[in-house]
Amino acid sequence: MEDRKDAAMPKTKKAKQAKIRKVLKEFKAGTLKGSDKKAITNRKQAIAIALSEAGMSMQGKSDEYWDSYVITIMGEEEEEEEMEDPVAGKS
Repeated sequence: MEDRKDAAMPKTKKAKQAKIRKVLKEFKAGTLKGSDKKAITNRKQAIAIALSEAGMSMQGKSDEYWDSYVITIMGEEEEEEEMEDPVAGKS
């Protein structure tokens, strides 16, 4: 994960989604670290970190909203990867 002090806030919607996707991918891989340098194991905390780095806030939205938003973003990424490499999706 890049140093948060040097991280520039994404300006476009696509850039924000890409930032969220990147952070959640780190969480899924187990490499997302908090400010205390320990690995993050709580999904809600990972979502909060992702939204913070993307310059978004959870204020006024329910946890269910953000869960579905994240699932949608991560689902789009999986579809894009399958389109790029159609052989990888087949067993």
